[in-house]
Amino acid sequence: MTIRIVDATPDFSGFSSVYLVSGERSSALIDSGPSNGWRKVFDYVKSLGVKVDYIILTHVHIDHGGASGLLSRELDSIVIVHPRGARHIIDPSVLWEQSKQALGPVADYYGKPTPVEESRVRVASDGDIIDLGGVRLKLIFTPGHASHHLSVYVENEGLMFTGDSAGVFVDLSVRVPTTPPPFKPKLYLESIEKMIRENPRRVALAHYGLVDIGVEYLKWHAREITLWLDEISRMISGGLTDPIEIAERLAGKLENARIARSSRIAHLYYNTIVGLTRAVLDGEWS
Repeated sequence: MTIRIVDATPDFSGFSSVYLVSGERSSALIDSGPSNGWRKVFDYVKSLGVKVDYIILTHVHIDHGGASGLLSRELDSIVIVHPRGARHIIDPSVLWEQSKQALGPVADYYGKPTPVEESRVRVASDGDIIDLGGVRLKLIFTPGHASHHLSVYVENEGLMFTGDSAGVFVDLSVRVPTTPPPFKPKLYLESIEKMIRENPRRVALAHYGLVDIGVEYLKWHAREITLWLDEISRMISGGLTDPIEIAERLAGKLENARIARSSRIAHLYYNTIVGLTRAVLDGEWS
């Protein structure tokens, strides 16, 4: 098996990673990256002379699936997606409007998602196996970050591609959740436990790269997001409900929140706090 990290970050590097997994018979991309990063992915794949048979989307958020229309056409690939996400890659108009509302100018940075031809879309089932020839990819539904999220486990390598189901680890110092609304914390933690039961030796994060302590990282992340939720719950119980003020208070209490707030992914940090705050206010956490 060959695994390559492909940087799909528009304009700079080290934030959005797509993975190219090759077996003896075929290859798959895990995620497509954003529309504005598609050329980086395409040029890299073409430079290798690799035929990409599948593009497996962990979810359809525009930084993960935005380029799937362009890449599936140019690479002649099938796009595999959670059943709840299929309609949003065939017609991404609603997804785009929601992304602009949630992300503001960051949405334009990622770019407008390109439609996938319906004939290229294959709907996944929980537990599906994609055999690349000596490499078996197990699709595992992992909702919480999004209702249509799935993770991909390479059974014979002990490697879990987590998408956004286990937070981010950027610039070797920013280790935080990524939980935009509508976030479902109990489902999220159940999904982490589901991945832990596979006993992965390594995890591959969409933001960004490989982490060699798979189970340990997942357990740490479950504890970390629980800590964030509990801290935000206490603030809300004390009468604080504004996500911006909660984000500032949390950064004053927790080191990882402080680092994220002052990093180049501060926009992700604030969007995460919005998702966590709304989940608590909606009674999703107690």
